[in-house]
Amino acid sequence: MNIGKQLRLVREGHNMLQKDLADQAGLDRSYVSKLERGLGDPTFSTLEKIAKAYQLSVPHLLNYGSQESLSLDIEAAIDALKTLKYNMVKIELNIKPL
Repeated sequence: MNIGKQLRLVREGHNMLQKDLADQAGLDRSYVSKLERGLGDPTFSTLEKIAKAYQLSVPHLLNYGSQESLSLDIEAAIDALKTLKYNMVKIELNIKPL
């Protein structure tokens, strides 16, 4: 997914209008529109302003709505849980009887 589509996904997920985001992030509404249409590349500073408007970090902003699923046996799942270093991952364990 390109960054423009990602920014729109986050904004719509927060039930915000472009004008509301622009006001909260201190940006021009037309610039927000331009970014969402992929007609411009935001600077890191701009991404920080947008993330702050949603009370997210920039990594969360860029990964908002993404889901990754994998299936592991119990030992591998326990090892994976022990090695997680960040809380940016949603983990769901589905344990089924054999």
